[in-house]
Amino acid sequence: MKKLIVLILMAALLPLTASAQTGLHSDAIFKGQVVPQSSMVEVKVKGRTLSRYRLTFYHSVRFNATAQQKASIDNLIERDARQAVSTETRKQSGRRSLILSLPPEGQTHRYLCYVSGGHGNKNAITLVYMEGKVASIDELRKLIQ
Repeated sequence: MKKLIVLILMAALLPLTASAQTGLHSDAIFKGQVVPQSSMVEVKVKGRTLSRYRLTFYHSVRFNATAQQKASIDNLIERDARQAVSTETRKQSGRRSLILSLPPEGQTHRYLCYVSGGHGNKNAITLVYMEGKVASIDELRKLIQ
């Protein structure tokens, strides 16, 4: 019975992992190919909970990265930034934040947010992918503040 419940849950959650940030270079980060997933705090939200923010999908990972891992992550984010429609970068007190507005898929607007701070082997990183009806970075920033 427990195995059946686990299989049903896995089948229900599989579509969440198969869509969204697929096609982005940073998808490798979300999949645990740069930093092991066991070292990440991951949050996925889809559906009604996000509707008040006019979002349909939210996926974040938070972790500490070594200098080598951070270099790989920076490279992947930079490659995604090349296809961005618009970007916003902020630096404050040793923290860097970057918001990328990615090309929309139909009527769905997509965003990738990257926050990093620290140095050496102690780099605190948060990476967030969001999609929904929010049409600009300015509008998104108002929602997430």
